[in-house]
Amino acid sequence: MQPKELLTRTRSEFFTTFQNAIQHIVAPAIETMFAKANSCNSPSEQTEIFRARAALQEHREMLVQQLSLNLDQLLDRSLETTYQNFRPSSSALSLSLDNIGLLDSSTFESSLRFNNITQLFRDAAGQELVDLNIRLAVLFGQDDICERENPFRPYLIARCISLSVEALKLPPEQTAILITQIGETLSSNVLEMYQRANANLAEQGISAQLVLKINKTPESLPSRSNVSSVFADTQQHHLGVGRPVQKEFSAPAPFRAAAQDEFPELMTKPAINIEQLFLAVRGRAGFSKAPQDQIVLSEHESHSLGWLEGGAGLGDMLRIAFGAEEDLSWESKSRTRPPIQTSSLRGSSGSQNLSVVRQLVHQLQVAHEATISAGSGAAAVTKFSFAGLDFPAIVGQMHKLLTPPIAKMLNEHGEVRNLIHEQREVLFQLARTTVEQMSIDVVAMVFESILFDSVLPINLRVQIGRLQFLLLQLALSDQEFLSGKQHPARMLLNRIATVALGVQYVESSAEQFEQEFGRIFKTLGKHDCEIPGLFERILNRFDTFVMRELRIQDKVIRRTVKSIEEAQIRYSQFEQTSRTLKAALAVMNLPPQFLAFLENEWVRAINLADRREPELAQRFRKFVPEVIWSIRPKRSNEERQQFSVLLQPMLESLRFGMDMLGWGQFKQNALLNWLNDAHGRALKPGDEAVSDLSLEKMYAIFDEFVNQPPVVISEIATEDKSPEMQKYLLNILEELGLTVTMLDADRAGLRDSNDGMIRLSKPVRAVDTQELRSRLISGVPIEMNLDGIFYRGCVHWVSPGTNSMVLSFKSHEAPAVISIDGFCQHLTHGTARMVESASLFDRAIASVLKSADALDR
Repeated sequence: MQPKELLTRTRSEFFTTFQNAIQHIVAPAIETMFAKANSCNSPSEQTEIFRARAALQEHREMLVQQLSLNLDQLLDRSLETTYQNFRPSSSALSLSLDNIGLLDSSTFESSLRFNNITQLFRDAAGQELVDLNIRLAVLFGQDDICERENPFRPYLIARCISLSVEALKLPPEQTAILITQIGETLSSNVLEMYQRANANLAEQGISAQLVLKINKTPESLPSRSNVSSVFADTQQHHLGVGRPVQKEFSAPAPFRAAAQDEFPELMTKPAINIEQLFLAVRGRAGFSKAPQDQIVLSEHESHSLGWLEGGAGLGDMLRIAFGAEEDLSWESKSRTRPPIQTSSLRGSSGSQNLSVVRQLVHQLQVAHEATISAGSGAAAVTKFSFAGLDFPAIVGQMHKLLTPPIAKMLNEHGEVRNLIHEQREVLFQLARTTVEQMSIDVVAMVFESILFDSVLPINLRVQIGRLQFLLLQLALSDQEFLSGKQHPARMLLNRIATVALGVQYVESSAEQFEQEFGRIFKTLGKHDCEIPGLFERILNRFDTFVMRELRIQDKVIRRTVKSIEEAQIRYSQFEQTSRTLKAALAVMNLPPQFLAFLENEWVRAINLADRREPELAQRFRKFVPEVIWSIRPKRSNEERQQFSVLLQPMLESLRFGMDMLGWGQFKQNALLNWLNDAHGRALKPGDEAVSDLSLEKMYAIFDEFVNQPPVVISEIATEDKSPEMQKYLLNILEELGLTVTMLDADRAGLRDSNDGMIRLSKPVRAVDTQELRSRLISGVPIEMNLDGIFYRGCVHWVSPGTNSMVLSFKSHEAPAVISIDGFCQHLTHGTARMVESASLFDRAIASVLKSADALDR
């Protein structure tokens, strides 16, 4: 049998196994992408993963069809060229090596990603791939084993995935995410594909053993241009270029000279410069609208980071600045603490470029004069001087005088300007120590990440961008700003960013919040950090505004909040009344049915009366000791006379209470008849001994119940009582006619469903409940799965000391109520998520550290 015929059978087995595998890869890929998005620190990356996940759900059938079709075609083409001298060019646009220039970043990343997926498949196949390469060499009578001649090589599977995902016509970011994820998911099935192929060839007598032959060593090695590259397939795939066979490789002159005499010197890793750092941060924080070749930085920015000395990595130095020393790499922990240079810079660079300092003085003088003239109209103004100002104070003046207006905060590409980055040269001239130089670059990097944070709306990024000099001044004068998560300035900006995202889905309050944001940024724009407690006062006032506005602005939300509070009051009243009554009844020997009536039904009647008329509730409370005394035997005429006086008002209170409870006539008559019989037995003379309990003593036993102290809600309506309080809430909502969605944890969204929607019944991630509770406050944006679709919403109110939240969702008129525990369960099962993966500053710092680590590697 010819080799081609044998390969056809193996091809059929390999292709069938692949088709079976791709039928089951979409669902696990979707779940894995959801977990990746939730654990992602970068908001832009998280957004793209969620978009790619949604695209995969939408195009799942088309993707499976494309995978099958593309591998079928690739296998046909590969079988034609197995161990053949002629190979058709992979592209009509193939170029010669002379035409290849430097790769742009997107092509390089695509090539790297493709190589990684191919290697992933090689690793998964392991020895099975080696055996298959040997069997094919034996089948074609070849001495050399070459994976490139294998018609089932891992490259074809990676190429198939790439072509199939690209056929979906998705944005480049989503395409890259899906190619990687499909490759990772399919890798678990690769081993079986190569096992089946080997088994098929083995059945046809093709062994995985080669005959050993000894070849003489050639007198000279072949030229490098004739050596096949393991990346040949990959280069053809990404560049449309085949490696020229006849072209001699020509090295640059310096390397040719070195090659003739000795090995060239080892290339050391170049020092990290500010240009690399900012481009890395920008790429991780978001997507720049400017092409890479248009992102031009000033000449001084190509210099290395002067403050990065002492052998420490950039990531470790930044972790020290951010107060995250526990996350240092093991190399740094094994050394001493990475040094931060604190030497003075006055003698070294103070006279290098005084022109930039003079230019800054001139700019400040012009702005100072314009401010004075606009404020008072005075013709003569004092000359601006640096005299008496230290470096932080100068930066404070730059904040007040040189911050551009909103209209000039965008560059020609529509991106928010990094003012610190623009003024880096003059700021470095004014810096007194390397620590201050480091602070300049660190604050600039943090702002670079914030200004490209795609989660934030552009208008908010502009407003925050106008605070760059203010926060630089703060970082220079207060080390806790960069290292302390609870610093008031960081908390204020984190809170503003969070609320700005949340109120996007609250149309009724949009205008009020825009005005409040404007007032805050206007206040911060007029002052510098020398004002004590500036950020604390603004933060406290803003928190009060947010809680009040989100609670009262919308009528339905306001009534819902009041309903929850009323439910807490009613529950607390019932519990306290029931508790004190049971304590007093414990010493009484009453019939079980009558005891149950007093402990349950009559307690409800008291609470109902308490809401209508406190005097009526007091009458109902006194009814209990009176009715119990009334059914006890009367031993004296005085007691019988007291009974006669007490009977009529006691029965009136009983009838009034039964009416309030809504009892029917039959039920009322049953209780009255029983009570009448009990009174007859009590008035009947007898010889049995009866304890001496007068009416006065009965009142004394029930004194705490009758004269109950005011209810302390916080001591009774605790978080563990939420299920009981919810019953009261449902009754109140029904009384008021309010439509509210109750999002309990046992909703159908947490259970399996056969309606075609993907719902996770098993936990998909762990949730730090304590950390989550600290984030769930008024104004926080959230997402929840409502009827199979994720909707974004806002937390309006969180009950203090209890477990309830009031939410609203865009496109949903009715507000929603859920317990914090219930929301945590939704997060755990993947049916809810936080819009912000972390706070604004935490996201920015994580992005900076990730970029620094990438440059260190």
